[in-house]
Amino acid sequence: MRKKKINGFTCFLMILISLTLFFFLRLTYEIQKEKQQYTILISLGNLSYDQNFLKKASKINGLQEIWPVVEIPVTIKIEDYTKTTVFCGIDLNAFTEISGQDNLGNTPRLLLGSNSLENMKDSNGHAISKKQQNKYLKMGEQLAITYTLDSIDSNKNSTEYSSSVSSSSFTAMDNPGNNISPVSCLPCKVAAILPGEDDQIYIPLSQARILCSESGTALTVTKVLLKIKGKTNLENAKQHFE
Repeated sequence: MRKKKINGFTCFLMILISLTLFFFLRLTYEIQKEKQQYTILISLGNLSYDQNFLKKASKINGLQEIWPVVEIPVTIKIEDYTKTTVFCGIDLNAFTEISGQDNLGNTPRLLLGSNSLENMKDSNGHAISKKQQNKYLKMGEQLAITYTLDSIDSNKNSTEYSSSVSSSSFTAMDNPGNNISPVSCLPCKVAAILPGEDDQIYIPLSQARILCSESGTALTVTKVLLKIKGKTNLENAKQHFE
């Protein structure tokens, strides 16, 4: 009987220690999340990026940095794969690991997110595989990417992008077999692969200005990149912009 009581007490003690350890580790994890810095790209929607906006944004708890982002509609091409997307123009100082590389000339230098090549399709309409995406990303600066400037949504009161025809081009089509006009394919270079699971393609703000200037389109901030300390503050910031 005494042995059974000892065994029962030992089991109870082990369970108690296990629960205490579990809650301690859980608490430590939650504390670490509140100390961690998070990065999030937020669409402004109908908001304007001005002093009034910045004044209100400064009241967001945990906000450490805010960077304006402009969007350039493009179609990118890698070998037989293409994708309609946007270049996100941003000050490269937003990314500490590659700051100081903003003076790069006219050829767009791309900062690819690890998921930025998702949804690319080949000429037969087949989606790119994860294996092929990783293969391209591992090529880094050796990856040959071209782009064409696309027209901006008319709801944004912007004009269509255009650029001079280069030696490399493909033909836009409205229906199979009905050629409209040659669309210039221009080169761009991969500057870095960003950590995390970002699906954006960033370019230096200076190069975004050049693309807008060449097309006669106004440089308009449509998104902001926020750096926020703490998971709770991050969730509150998301609700702030909803």
